[in-house]
Amino acid sequence: MTEDSFAFRLKELLEHHKMTLQAVGTALGISRTAVHKWTRGGEIDYSNLRKLADLFKVNWVWLRYGEQAVQDLQGAASVELPMTDVRRKYIADIMESEARMTLAQENAGIVTWEWNLITDEVFYSANVERVYGWQVNSNDDFWPHVLPEDKVVMNALYDECFANNTPYEYDFRIFRPDGEMRWISSRAMPLNDSAGRPVKMIGISMDNTARKTAEQALRKSEEAFRALFELACGAIAYVDLDGSWRRVNDSLCQLLGYSEQELRQLTFQDLTHPDDLQANLEQLQLLLEGKISNYDLEKRLRCKDGHFIWTHVRTSLQRNSQDDSPEHLISVIDDITRERAERQALLARIEELERLLQGV
Repeated sequence: MTEDSFAFRLKELLEHHKMTLQAVGTALGISRTAVHKWTRGGEIDYSNLRKLADLFKVNWVWLRYGEQAVQDLQGAASVELPMTDVRRKYIADIMESEARMTLAQENAGIVTWEWNLITDEVFYSANVERVYGWQVNSNDDFWPHVLPEDKVVMNALYDECFANNTPYEYDFRIFRPDGEMRWISSRAMPLNDSAGRPVKMIGISMDNTARKTAEQALRKSEEAFRALFELACGAIAYVDLDGSWRRVNDSLCQLLGYSEQELRQLTFQDLTHPDDLQANLEQLQLLLEGKISNYDLEKRLRCKDGHFIWTHVRTSLQRNSQDDSPEHLISVIDDITRERAERQALLARIEELERLLQGV
């Protein structure tokens, strides 16, 4: 190691500032071993060289190349090249690309951010106030607006992210200064130093309140429909186009004696009386072809114990909202066994009376 070398100057600075290798490594976000290699003549990359010079408050050129290099640099005349077409195009392309990126980011409401894990400094894009509702200059500006339960989850995600060097995605809630609650969707990933330790996190965030609100409304609607479906007095079923029972309520299960799981293994063709099946399939074909909007029919269905009951079945077709293609059938099934027996008995009595009248 010569007197006019990077390693020599680094060792002098360490002694002058009374700093240990570990202290320098911690400040730069690297390992003690890496700093030790520099003091033994090892190469240093440009990024760490600039950080090291800033740490000791010295000229980075002097630190790496010595006093003579600084003097040569100061005595050298600057070289100014004329503005060529190549340079003009290069600058124009960069400006156009940056403008396009900024426009897309603003229109999409995407906030970009960066968190320095060493200094705890944060840097947010200029549109953060429009999206969040306030300017974020530090973590102290951010966390008070996050719901406490979401803050706990986010900190746990950060720990997992740093430990496993994996990105994360999470939707959290904030309160804007005006008291309005908003949903923010965030995606981020850690960046490591040469020693593999996380030193920075970069991410994007965007307001997805509209999507969350729509999801909650849909969920409530589905819950309400599910309650009506299950509590309905009549037997109701969703039936696939091939006849499989997609979804049935308790009333249908009680009517036929099957459990929901058992019905899912069958089709309506399996349970329809052979003498009634053809008329049923003909009506179904007309429905699928769009020639009728629904159909009513009376048919016999086989119960689990083997006996048949008479039912009145009203069936309509649910179509896809995008392309109007058939999706599934919706059937409402009523047990009319008693009514049909009473009707048959009445018809038989009428026929009997008519014969008696004819014989008078």
